[in-house]
Formats: sequence, C-alpha cells, structure tokens
Amino acid sequence: MNAFKTEGGVMGESQKVAGRQWAWGVAGVAAAGAAAVLGIAMSQLLGGFFFTTAIVTAAPLLMRGGPKAFARTCLLIGSGLIAWSVIGALIGMFFFLPAAVLLLIAAFVDPQNRPGTRFSVAAPLMAAASFALIALPLFFPSAHDSEANEPPPHFSAKLDGENDRDRSQEVDGYKERLRPFGATQVEVGEYAGELKLHVGMPKHFPEEGGREALKAEISRIPGVSAVRFCTFHTCDD
Repeated sequence: MNAFKTEGGVMGESQKVAGRQWAWGVAGVAAAGAAAVLGIAMSQLLGGFFFTTAIVTAAPLLMRGGPKAFARTCLLIGSGLIAWSVIGALIGMFFFLPAAVLLLIAAFVDPQNRPGTRFSVAAPLMAAASFALIALPLFFPSAHDSEANEPPPHFSAKLDGENDRDRSQEVDGYKERLRPFGATQVEVGEYAGELKLHVGMPKHFPEEGGREALKAEISRIPGVSAVRFCTFHTCDD
C-alpha cells in the first residue's frame, strides 16, 4: 500500500484531505468565485477572463481523495494566480490575489501533507517563467514592435469656417480629390476651436506618387492652410 507514517499511525494516499487543509482550499476557491462575480459585475466584456480563471481555480476541489495531489494543486494554482494577477492587473485580475494567498496557505497548512521540496521550488519557478514570457514583452516592448504597432501618419490642415456642420458634400469632394494621391481617410472636425481637415495615409506609399504630392494637393484645396505632417507622437511645423 502506498502510505507514509504519521504521529497518529499510517496515512494512505486514498485518505481524504485533512479538514483544516480542505477548509483553506475551499476558502481559496470561494474567494476566486467572489472575485469572478465582482469582475463580471464591473465589466461584462471581460467576463470570460474572470469566469475561466475561477473555473481553473476550482481544480483542487477535485482532489479530496488525494492529499498530496491536493496540496500540489493548491500550490500550482496559487503560484499561477499570483503571476496572472500581475500580468492581468489592468483588466482586474488582481481581484484573484486573495484567492492565490489562501491556496498557498492550504498547500502548506498541514505539516503532514505538504507538496514536497522539489515541487515547492518547481511551481513558483514555473509561474515566474510564465510571467517572464508573457509580461516582459508587454511591459518592455522592443523599438521595432512599438513602431510597428503605431497608427499610420496623417496630414492635418486648417479649414476656413466656424464649424463642421453641413459639410458632408464638401468632405465627399475632398475624398474624391485626394484618394488618387494616396489618401486613405478624409475627415473634417473641430479641434481646439479650429476647423481641421484630417487626411490619413498609408505607412508606406507605393512607388508612384508620394507624401509630398499628397501634401501639395491638400494645399490646393480652397480654404486650406497650414498643412502639417503628423505621426502618432507629434506634428511638424
């Protein structure tokens, strides 16, 4: 029989988890459920993340008949929840931190049934590795990735007039005029009290035509002045 000795005799792997350890584990799962309810109430759009996390956190409840498996599952899920709480902090995953702490306590609260030295070291290392693989590229993106994710540049020009009402026909005319020169989007709006013409463009123009040709054509539109080339960060003078 697969068993190990304790002060009270022999405990087999087939025996149930001790009551105190089970209570801590159930408390951790309950805390995860409460976190999911709170998260879904705050943002139904992110409900899937909260629901899935809570379901995964309930895994230790399936280990009532295996004390060692229960302790190791609590340690693994608790360590993973800490990493996930940090990675997903911006979408509210930090709500699961109390559940993570309770599950870690459940893993070690019973001196006679702990995960073991090797597993106790391996589980946090796995969580740390997952955090590094997922979080570091998010927090410290490379210059190439940052540039690739930026929106395309555009031209911004002043328009004569006091407001942008009843200009739909004029905007349609601007679109027909500027699209052959590479414009991808043409809008008119009021920005900082001034009427502006916004002209989007591709990040890279084809060989025929170019940015300067588009800028020159924008400048020829009646009522347009101060055409500026803008990127995500700034506009030129």
